[in-house]
Amino acid sequence: MIDLPAQTRRVSGTRLLDLCDERGITSLIDPFMGLPMHLNVLKRHGIAVHGGDLLEWFVRAGEGLVVNDFTILRENEVAEVVEMLPGRIYPTDLFRAWEGVFFTEEQCRYLGVWHANVHALRSDGQTGLAVIGLWHVLCHWLLKARHPDEMVDVAPSELAWLYIRETERWVVDNGKRNTVRRGDFATTLGAARADAVYLAPPGRSGGKRIDARVWMWEAWWQGDPYLNVERLYRDSVFGGRTNDDASYDRAVTAVLTASEAAPFVIVQSRAKDEARFERLVRAHRPNVEIVAPDDDELYIVGKV
Repeated sequence: MIDLPAQTRRVSGTRLLDLCDERGITSLIDPFMGLPMHLNVLKRHGIAVHGGDLLEWFVRAGEGLVVNDFTILRENEVAEVVEMLPGRIYPTDLFRAWEGVFFTEEQCRYLGVWHANVHALRSDGQTGLAVIGLWHVLCHWLLKARHPDEMVDVAPSELAWLYIRETERWVVDNGKRNTVRRGDFATTLGAARADAVYLAPPGRSGGKRIDARVWMWEAWWQGDPYLNVERLYRDSVFGGRTNDDASYDRAVTAVLTASEAAPFVIVQSRAKDEARFERLVRAHRPNVEIVAPDDDELYIVGKV
């Protein structure tokens, strides 16, 4: 049984929105966006948002939540995602390596069906919404494996239908140009300009400690159950060489240096790491403010 943290990443979109509103920030870049629910919150409140990540499924999700302004999945289109379509040959053995280890035979078969159906969708917006909905199915299955008696049994296609339909309510147009891209922080920061850069620094050697739900969904998207996502981070600024304090500080400094064109930088941390990140931000910004709602959620806001 795999370890499942309580959540994959703690980013409060509403808290970030308050920080932006209080400072007149109308555009923001997150170069380590992960699942961009927080960017969607900002978008629906009129803030132009830009994100980037190394994992492709995060970028696909961003195409559904951030870039997409009006495309939804209608009922017949959802049906084309969650069920086997007549006349189509499916790679039902594609995820057999996970059978008996993480999932049942039926679940692995559906993962292959959904992989084929999602890759056949006609638009990036639809693809992104389907990817997000089906990811929640994966999370549901992994949680049920840990607590089999506490969650009801739901047929895979029905469960997928429910989760994908929920994604429709996140589609919104804010009248701005919002973007996502796959790449490292320098690529993302070099491609867009904004009032603020938001940074929730990855942990030390983050590729080795990445949440199972995250790496498994990248493996699903790529169609490779043996995919090692650690290699995607190995040569990045927060890759395998940031175990010691000095290397980690240099990685954070590299991102802060690349963010100097933005009037604001917002670094999210925790109370126990406040001194470290405040010191790093002060080296780049003359004005620094600490906003600390609680010990597990702290923001260091630097202004030029």
